[in-house]
Amino acid sequence: MLEHYMKWYEYSLEALGYTVVNARFFDGIRRIVILGMGGSGIVGDIIASIAAESEYPVYVYKDFYIPSNIIDGTTFVLSISYSGNTLETILSTKKALQHTKSVGVIASGGELIELAKRNGLPYIAIRSGLAPRSALPIMLVAAFNLLSTCGIELIAREELMKALDVLKNMDEAERTSRELFNFLKLSKLPLVVATLRYSALAVRIKNELNENSKIPVKVEILPELFHNDIVGWESAEFKDKALLVDSDLTYENKLIQFYAEYLKGLGIDTYILRLNGNVIERFLYGSLVIGITSIKLAQLRGLDPLQTKSISIYKQLLQELKEEIGRVAHSR
Repeated sequence: MLEHYMKWYEYSLEALGYTVVNARFFDGIRRIVILGMGGSGIVGDIIASIAAESEYPVYVYKDFYIPSNIIDGTTFVLSISYSGNTLETILSTKKALQHTKSVGVIASGGELIELAKRNGLPYIAIRSGLAPRSALPIMLVAAFNLLSTCGIELIAREELMKALDVLKNMDEAERTSRELFNFLKLSKLPLVVATLRYSALAVRIKNELNENSKIPVKVEILPELFHNDIVGWESAEFKDKALLVDSDLTYENKLIQFYAEYLKGLGIDTYILRLNGNVIERFLYGSLVIGITSIKLAQLRGLDPLQTKSISIYKQLLQELKEEIGRVAHSR
């Protein structure tokens, strides 16, 4: 699985060349709703963060349905499911189609692609055969590609191509990964801290450690954490390690540094993941580093990073509940 992370730059360039089937221009779009779960859903979180200063507000929904009161004629819905068979995303997409035909799809195949074909929706069929979490740059680039082709440009193609260059520096990524590996190798329940602007990266770090390394993780976002989490450590009986993600804003880094010093004063080991470049470059590089780190942590623990037994058990339960969930989702 490690080899797939090492090919992120190659995969990204491949995704730049994907064709949007049923491509057409959507006029009058004023907001975007992104549907997806897990390794596909995090793509929506990252896009929402990157688009925070664009003209389009981006909302991300990770459930079996999408609230009908947020969909109107000015809404574009983007459904992302690597497999194309994620029940939550399929049901949410069907719900969205009750209210609008301004829907796009990104998947490697499965029911979601068939749904796009039947309804004449714009879609991109991406490379198959990967774990969804290791296909992050493919889905991210494909998402920007589809949106731009449909007249919704969140980032200029030239800016996107420049940002992808950060994935070429594998020597630096592996060096940072070694540092992070040594910091986390004995951790039982690490704390991950980031600013709101980088909350999606904090969640990505958590998810990679969860799925690849099989390590539970606690995530806290500042400045909100200064109104609750900071107090929780005053008499904490359990202390592990804290990984803090730095920012591109000076005042946010001062807050990060303050919390790192506060935690160290309580006997908690801290590590600040220092990133460079603009927002998308930081998301890409940070995701690459934690991906490599999480695989090596799994190897250290004698675990298969690809195997996710608990998710398989959950999916078996979904098959039993599929009809019931479908009825409820349809009526929402």
